[in-house]
Amino acid sequence: MNESREVFLMTLGEDMQVEIVEEELKSAGIPLLKKHRQGGDYLSIYMGNSMFGVDLYVSEDNYDIAREIIHDLGITDIEGKQVTETDHRKNLGSKKQNKVQIRIFKVGIFLIFLLWLILWWRAAV
Repeated sequence: MNESREVFLMTLGEDMQVEIVEEELKSAGIPLLKKHRQGGDYLSIYMGNSMFGVDLYVSEDNYDIAREIIHDLGITDIEGKQVTETDHRKNLGSKKQNKVQIRIFKVGIFLIFLLWLILWWRAAV
């Protein structure tokens, strides 16, 4: 059984666009994986739409076909780029970079909190 990995296709900001893409890919026999960013899945349930966007993934085998279908639809991603302007390999690298930036941010927040705690403790003593 040959299982291919999922690759990033694009990020959409509107639920209507997600539904259109999902239906077109489904009619072509291409399964689609949707991942809401941050708390987007809860927001879409509560408010009916997510302001964080939805990342769309397809299997690596179907990537080129899915990209052509999306290009024919004329749908642009959340940044206004067409899917042909991006390459899934570049997106994988940028996701790793984003994870590093998030870790650095978390460490920075922790250090600020630690500094505040030390200053508070010194003032209390």
